[in-house]
Amino acid sequence: MAFVIGIVVAQVWSSDGSDDSPASSAGPSEADSEPASSASGTGDEPSSTDPATTPEATPASNPDDGSSLGNPPDNADADPVPTPTPVFLVLDQEPQTYQEALEDAARLSLDIVWPSGCMSPLPYPDLMPNAPRAYRSGIHQGVDFQCFARGHPAVAALDGRAVLVVGNYEDPDSDKRDLLLDVAAQLDATPPYTLLTLYGNYVVIDHGVVPDVGHVITVYAHLESVDPDIRVGEAVQAGQRVGEIGNRGTHAAANGDFYTDPHLHWELHIDNQYLGAGLSAEETRYVYTTLFAETS
Repeated sequence: MAFVIGIVVAQVWSSDGSDDSPASSAGPSEADSEPASSASGTGDEPSSTDPATTPEATPASNPDDGSSLGNPPDNADADPVPTPTPVFLVLDQEPQTYQEALEDAARLSLDIVWPSGCMSPLPYPDLMPNAPRAYRSGIHQGVDFQCFARGHPAVAALDGRAVLVVGNYEDPDSDKRDLLLDVAAQLDATPPYTLLTLYGNYVVIDHGVVPDVGHVITVYAHLESVDPDIRVGEAVQAGQRVGEIGNRGTHAAANGDFYTDPHLHWELHIDNQYLGAGLSAEETRYVYTTLFAETS
């Protein structure tokens, strides 16, 4: 799957955002709730100035030297075939300042619709962007709306067009899920393919370039199902139902429990960065309070 916001992937491992489990008990319990930045905005990702490491090309065998693709050459001193190395390609982009994020949130608040009518996450830092996600060695890039029961809808936050729809997700069993998380622990980062697994069923909506803001994209993850009207390339209206909120992609779902902790993991990205990247918990809360036009 090609969707990794802010990161170009080509045999790439990088850090992220969805999630499935808050790092502490500061907010309501979340069995497993989401893309990894630190307070500096770089997080688990290497610096864009670090040199990328790629394997050197290995010349084809020459039939005249007695070697073949299936047999090593007689020269025992020949260099071994190099082991492929993960390549990190990170956009050279500074995170927004607090003031810039606040201004973008204020502009978007004029048109935005709450993506869920479930409990507001604003008072709970563990449900907000930048909260640590130690179980996958990452950082939360989204907002978790906890519903506590099945049957609640997720709706589009702004007018746009669906660009990625996954509605037939099958949760891996807990052992296979643990293997993916073991890789994240070894890398000290969440690889993109692991992150997509943790999204479960999800929808990505492209809202285009919003004047005085930038290119806006939203993500709706952990859905139990996606509505049939949500199809790639089709227009979506603000407030239109996207799907039913569930817990797909979480630890509970991997154990066959599709009723524990249903919640919407929702992300808003502007120009390839999630809103509030690198901000403090208090700054993040105020940015999203402004976005949703609530008093602090």
